[in-house]
Amino acid sequence: MLVSDSLQVALKEWAVVQRALLDGTQTVMLRKGGIIEETGDFDLRAEQFLIQPTYAHETERVGDIRPEYASILAGEEARKADPAIVRFEVACVVADVIRVDHPDRLIGLGAEHIWSEKFLRGRFDWEPYKPIFVIVARAYALPTPVEISWQPQYGGCKSWSELAEPVSTVGATAAIADGREFEHRLGRIRAALGG
Repeated sequence: MLVSDSLQVALKEWAVVQRALLDGTQTVMLRKGGIIEETGDFDLRAEQFLIQPTYAHETERVGDIRPEYASILAGEEARKADPAIVRFEVACVVADVIRVDHPDRLIGLGAEHIWSEKFLRGRFDWEPYKPIFVIVARAYALPTPVEISWQPQYGGCKSWSELAEPVSTVGATAAIADGREFEHRLGRIRAALGG
């Protein structure tokens, strides 16, 4: 499971989740659908992508993550890029996408994510007729952060950004260096979520 030498598509994700992916704390991302996606539902547009960190409503997230990760949230808020810049630090390779129909399965998977029970239940309660999809991904740290100029097409309440130019990922290193450890965690996630 290797990342391509360059990527031109990015998935928007909270900056604090990006940090958890980078340090190997987290291997999963949740998706229910961007507010202005074409179908209203989440669509996995790419098996490999960059993370476009988001900061909207970041200060409201204190109750959305477990208390032991509050310092990560504060740290990411402090290192936020200038609004005219998008900073890329992480590339991801999708290992699996699992549909989850009940919050207890995700709550029981606490060792694999930083979210609070309150947040997870809230995600299920919002538009309960829509399923939640768990993206299990192997994260790769870019050798140095890549900054590009923000463009209007990178904004909005949609999951994906198509970048004007590809971003090099040459030299990226896996956040979880041991491939066997990642496969073990993937197996544990599949067993817990019924994937």
